Amino acid sequence: MSIRKGIAKSLVVMAAFSMAAGFGGQGSPLSGAALPFFASCEAAAAPYIDASIRPIQLDVLTHHTVDGDDAGDLLRTSVAQVNFVGSAEAAGVMELQKALWKYDADAMNRGQEIREQMLAIAAQDRAERQAAGANFFAAHESLTDVFVRRADTLAVSLMEFHQSYEGGVHGMYGVTGRNFDAETGQPLSLADVIADKEKLAEAVKAGLRRRYPKASFAEGGSTLMAEMVDQMLRDDVLPWTLDPTGVSFYFNPYLIGSYAEGIFTATVLFDEHPALFAERYRRAPAAWCLELRPYLPARVSFADGSRAEVNITTSDSGLRITMDGAVLNDSGETAGLRPVLVSLADGRRYLYVDSVDAGDTWETLSVFDLNGAAPVRVPMKQRMTRRADVAEDFADMERGEPKNDACADKSFYIMADPENFRLTLLDAGTGQARLVTCRVGADGTPEILR
Repeated sequence: MSIRKGIAKSLVVMAAFSMAAGFGGQGSPLSGAALPFFASCEAAAAPYIDASIRPIQLDVLTHHTVDGDDAGDLLRTSVAQVNFVGSAEAAGVMELQKALWKYDADAMNRGQEIREQMLAIAAQDRAERQAAGANFFAAHESLTDVFVRRADTLAVSLMEFHQSYEGGVHGMYGVTGRNFDAETGQPLSLADVIADKEKLAEAVKAGLRRRYPKASFAEGGSTLMAEMVDQMLRDDVLPWTLDPTGVSFYFNPYLIGSYAEGIFTATVLFDEHPALFAERYRRAPAAWCLELRPYLPARVSFADGSRAEVNITTSDSGLRITMDGAVLNDSGETAGLRPVLVSLADGRRYLYVDSVDAGDTWETLSVFDLNGAAPVRVPMKQRMTRRADVAEDFADMERGEPKNDACADKSFYIMADPENFRLTLLDAGTGQARLVTCRVGADGTPEILR
């Protein structure tokens, strides 16, 4: 076996261990140019749209725990649960609800096991550092959050983002994908969704080369990326999500690039490679929402047949939104980012971003119009948030302490239907918070229905 192949094999094994563990434990590694918007004014409607597919409403609750003593924090952990909102029976997805109950129970049990193991390790690490004369200890971490890539009566797809720190030079992070058939509640394998893995591998490689032409894997005629794609697909250890308009694949740090290069992603779209997909899963609702993880670009097709790549990052000045090379640098706070890409049946598209402004207790919503040559912020008429757990007397709480706590439990309504979604209205006049049902209005901002 060559050195390169030996390294590739060991990285695959490390990645598989991380996926199975869910987070990083002691010793675990946890591990193009798209077409422009409205490229043609006569773009045809996307052929994969199926009007019988209906969005379903979920929320994500992230539980945070901080363990420590009088000497300070030892360990910070979090576990995310995904909950069905409303009647699963009325939506015809009772088996999905059962699957999500099991998913939540497994996540809590796994999180507790990891917490107990890492707490002992953190205590030992601090004791050893103190014995060596150190006067500072950085708490260990094992944090998980979930971003909903798709939620409808055909499929639910979850991107789990994990990050861990165990006392080294830097922590580790990575993503895994969990995909379910909404009708049966059964987990989906890649073989359920993909009809031809060999052709898929070539499409993924092409996507990586197009998106990352200057990556380290593109230097000097290296074949590492191609070998890793082939091997990870063959061994079925490559994380993926079933998005509304295609399948996205994720290569965690060190798999095909350096730690500094981060996570590489590649998306294969239904309308670009229809023969690669099983017919059942090559379908999507006309209108949809897709949660983004900052720094992980999303490539999608819209209802009018156009395609685009959207990414959200941060800069020294604030939020940075990139759309097919066009950039908006938006001033303001960038803490607690939770973005969602919104696509309507008439071809319009927007970016909804919840973030924490300086001094605020809860994330608040900003809206960006993606229908022109570059992203544009749309002024909000009222202060709103996707947070589902805002105290009714929010104004009184905001006048006191503490402010936003990154280690507090948080619950978010997950947008799935641009025509019917939940927000919390923060009424400045009354100082009270209340649940409202909204749709995307003519200017892209939420329009209250009730």
